[in-house]
Amino acid sequence: MTWLATNPLGQALALVISVALSPVLFWPLLGIVQDGWQLPMLVRLRPRVSIPVIAALVLLLFVLTTWVLGPAHVEGRLLLAAVFGARPALWLTRLIVWQLTDRVLREDAADIRNELAGRLRERPVNANKSWPTFVFDLERARRRGEYEPPPI
Repeated sequence: MTWLATNPLGQALALVISVALSPVLFWPLLGIVQDGWQLPMLVRLRPRVSIPVIAALVLLLFVLTTWVLGPAHVEGRLLLAAVFGARPALWLTRLIVWQLTDRVLREDAADIRNELAGRLRERPVNANKSWPTFVFDLERARRRGEYEPPPI
């Protein structure tokens, strides 16, 4: 290990390794800022799918962090499990909901997303492939289909 600190080649190698692994440090930030707020909304929209997925992933990560870090600081390990489990939970829930949804609803959700994408200058989506906000667009499509204008 001292070779990395004393040898210029080792120092360069250590720099390359640290730069290559630096995106891993942004995973918890994405979990807190981008993904954490979506979990309660996902549980509200699709509780039968999202609650077991989130619970299983957080429990798995909690057990792994307990195994690695030891039994102390339960709150910190729960926070780590929730932060690191947010993105996989969203992805897995979206995948399961995608598989359970019929083609017509997928196309309606894609139409809604493309309308929003046009307004927000985002890339349009294809109804044949899932996209990050699929579950929320699916709920918009379901509500749009149930909407009845008030009588005049």
